[in-house]
Amino acid sequence: MTRYASIYGIVSSVTPLRTSHDNARCSLMLSMMSQSLGQVNLIVTSQTYVLEQHTFISGDSIIAIYDTMAPVPLIYPPQFTAIALVRDTDGRQAMLDYFDENLVSSDNTLKLSLTNNYDTQILLSNGQIFFYPPSNHYLLVLYMFTTRSIPAITTPSKVIVFCSPEQTP
Repeated sequence: MTRYASIYGIVSSVTPLRTSHDNARCSLMLSMMSQSLGQVNLIVTSQTYVLEQHTFISGDSIIAIYDTMAPVPLIYPPQFTAIALVRDTDGRQAMLDYFDENLVSSDNTLKLSLTNNYDTQILLSNGQIFFYPPSNHYLLVLYMFTTRSIPAITTPSKVIVFCSPEQTP
């Protein structure tokens, strides 16, 4: 089982999170309509990685990534804490996972082909260029197409590298 899962959908609302905790003032509730799960609420904290620091509004197409091992309240609609958010501008796919020395995901479903680095932007989580092979790190991978092999092979358009344990989602 993979640790992180992606949800694809359309943002329906963005509101401040209303709780009595002071640190919740730095959080918000992003509601989205997903084709697979229907209505979903996402808690977005100051720790949530947001690609290109995009500010989401109603109507945005979004990919939300959450931790499948984190506790979730048994309520409807489902509510997850967002680990990463990506604006989906062109129908791309996103995966957050640990990729080994062969650039294969931990669940063996995706292999990265980075033979021609001109096709792929490889960046640190702060937006700076990553100059080394991204293997043996947690990676946020954005891609369009894959082969039908196992694992599927893709040449991603963008790879975000999370270098240290503190940065790992």
